[in-house]
Amino acid sequence: MTEDLEHQHRLNCSVIVTTWRRPVLLRATLAALLRQCYTDFEIVVVCDGPDADVSNLARQFQDESRVRWCFHSVNRGLPAARNTGAREAKGDVVLFLDDDVIADPDLVSMHMRHHQQAQSGRRLAVTSLVAEDRQTQLSTYLDERLHNHWKTVLESTSEILSAAGPDPIGDQFQSMACFGLNCSIRRDVFLAHGGFNEHFRASDEESELGIRLYLGGVEFIFEPRVLLTHKNAKNLTQYFRSCWKASGSLDVYRVLELGQKNAQTRRLVSMFHGYRADRLVARMQWHFSSALCNASQWAERAANRSRSPKLFGIWGRTARAGEYWTGVKASSCTLNQLKSAAGSSRCALMLHSLSAPMSREEATYYLSPRRFKQMMRWFVTAGYKAATLSQWLEDNLPEKRILITFDDGYDDLYDRFLPLAIEHNLTAVIFLVADHIGGSNIFDQKTGLRARKLLTWSQIREMQKYGIEFGSHTLSHPNLPDVSDEQLRREVRDSKHRLEDALGAEVTSFAYPYGGVDRRVRSAVAEAGYKLAFTTLPGVNWWNDPLTQRRADVNENTTLLDFAFQLRTGYGFTQTFSERLRSLERDLPTSLLRAAAGALRRFGHHAVHLGRGRKQPAATPEDAPAE
Repeated sequence: MTEDLEHQHRLNCSVIVTTWRRPVLLRATLAALLRQCYTDFEIVVVCDGPDADVSNLARQFQDESRVRWCFHSVNRGLPAARNTGAREAKGDVVLFLDDDVIADPDLVSMHMRHHQQAQSGRRLAVTSLVAEDRQTQLSTYLDERLHNHWKTVLESTSEILSAAGPDPIGDQFQSMACFGLNCSIRRDVFLAHGGFNEHFRASDEESELGIRLYLGGVEFIFEPRVLLTHKNAKNLTQYFRSCWKASGSLDVYRVLELGQKNAQTRRLVSMFHGYRADRLVARMQWHFSSALCNASQWAERAANRSRSPKLFGIWGRTARAGEYWTGVKASSCTLNQLKSAAGSSRCALMLHSLSAPMSREEATYYLSPRRFKQMMRWFVTAGYKAATLSQWLEDNLPEKRILITFDDGYDDLYDRFLPLAIEHNLTAVIFLVADHIGGSNIFDQKTGLRARKLLTWSQIREMQKYGIEFGSHTLSHPNLPDVSDEQLRREVRDSKHRLEDALGAEVTSFAYPYGGVDRRVRSAVAEAGYKLAFTTLPGVNWWNDPLTQRRADVNENTTLLDFAFQLRTGYGFTQTFSERLRSLERDLPTSLLRAAAGALRRFGHHAVHLGRGRKQPAATPEDAPAE
């Protein structure tokens, strides 16, 4: 691996090591780094405050040209020390380490291989896991369980980050997105994103920067090999308690001061969104945070005496909730402030063609004009209005504003949607396949759909006069995760430019063909300058990624009852209950209750599929297929 890089233009790396008052550990860290296989790197040691022992160690390394030293005059915290190291670094890439780790000889080479092989224009953040090596004996039962729990979390994280497809960019990935220890990035990209926020001295500086980089379009690459060992001597019980409390106050700062409304900070306003029972639980935790802290102290003593797994679970739930909400209230924020910040959830609908389906396959894509009119009459009567893209981007979308979207740009939208839009003052976003405007749906014919005509430029411009908006659906409608880096950039960037030139307006929205998106694809969409991008995943949107927005799929199989539920929850009637059971399956406190919820969800899913063997209704004259 290292030899292969010798024949390319090699990037330089600066390894940033932060330290304070731990010279023995630091010496071992530096000794391991100086045995690296990759040779084009330097080590920048940043001592975060006055430290005579570290100063003495620096004098001992004065003949080692690869090691440079920086000293803060006062202790400023880990984020500030890392930022100092990045500013002083001379390398193309910066890799962040702490002073209590031991690196495998291939560590730097592994990081640099990913950066070296990335094509020009790709902005990467390379992350990898760390092996834990306890330096002190675990003195309590809770510490033992937390140590094992942390190892389980690391294994789960590895599985999620290694997965392909939509899941690695969903809420679960965003919640765990972090950048810090054993992470590397181009120095110019790091500095362009502002580095670590130095307000985060107590906790969460890695997760805050991680999601900021991710939402800014940096592509996260996960290296599954574990090439770094952490010499851990923390009191885990106290460490987790302090982190949970710090997260509460820091979430207030992130939301109210920085405007960071995302999957990491969503818990702060959980009493105003989600299922009714979950909202009630969150409100009770807010009001009784002190009691929860007291209960957790009892549970801690009882669990350590009895070594009971159930008491450990009680401790975990009460301590986390109690410490978090204690930290929130310590920031002096009020429930009214949180309610105002929470905002409203938003729902988008996904349609394709307003034409009667002629096969079971088409029934999952198309919707007959007669049934669409029924839905729109109910839509208007129930007080709903169509949202524009500019409204969708606002922090507080007015109540009952729904974004209507059509993928592919079928020509029946001109004859069958535009008159209805004019009559009911509706609007929509139509995602166009730029290379096929005025042509046919060659891309859909591969999936078993019949040949159909697409909108022409004259039709598009006429619809634009009536407030219909247009977004990009690529140049040729490929499954983007399967294409090369070069084709990906063309499909995403060139389609945007072509549509903007023809429409005379900025194209801010994008829809992923077939819903195909992974971290590489999302990064390309962000780099191209889109403000919104839509998947094919159902559900409502609330504090989630602007470039992986959800949409409820409306087609011939959608009943009016399904449609009513979609407008409220983003899911059809049966999907709504299935998702609730799925959340219970994940969150209920005992394995028996979680298993019962899972069994009920699977039974309902099986029953629904058995009931869908009915024949499609006959088409009426107005449903005749558009030619």
